[in-house]
Amino acid sequence: MRTPLTAAAGAAAAVLLAGCGPQAATGDDSPYNGSEVKGAFTLPDADFTDSKGEEYNLREDSAGAYTAVFFGFTNCPDICPTTMADMAQAVAELDEAERDRLNVVFVTADPDRDDPELLDMWLGSFDPSFTGLTGDLETTDAAASELGISIERPEDREGDYQVGHGSQVLLFSPEGESELMWRYQTGPDAIAEDLGALLDGEGA
Repeated sequence: MRTPLTAAAGAAAAVLLAGCGPQAATGDDSPYNGSEVKGAFTLPDADFTDSKGEEYNLREDSAGAYTAVFFGFTNCPDICPTTMADMAQAVAELDEAERDRLNVVFVTADPDRDDPELLDMWLGSFDPSFTGLTGDLETTDAAASELGISIERPEDREGDYQVGHGSQVLLFSPEGESELMWRYQTGPDAIAEDLGALLDGEGA
């Protein structure tokens, strides 16, 4: 069951649920490459286990820094590794002070297979600073629903199966309010430019 959304959040959700569609228009006067979704979503108060085996509350433990959130799974053949590689390259373009004010969080949509050890190894191949989160299906799906992100799993989850999921990355402010959304295949240079503008207090 989806969490009720405000009218503004509902409009943003309609865009986000499109997944791999063309990038949404940002408007001629937007200073950003991504789509502005300011205040449409709030980081869920949801408890997970991080890739180091520690408890991690998505809202509380992300507070105080900008946080980019992506839902995916390690067996994903294309969207997830491409997105994480793009995020890693974007983060590498930031200076050290900017990187210290940013979290990149990968929430697995496939907790049956993605345990903390696997998440740690997989994310470490992109950027060891990235945080992987795993939780039970109910917690994962509720958090995704709050953010307008779709997840679809096959009923038979034996063997090599795929998980459908929204392909967008959502960026949240240090207060836990949504700021930007980047579509799949938004280039790392474009993402880094947006991050730099926000972290430097520009384009507000």
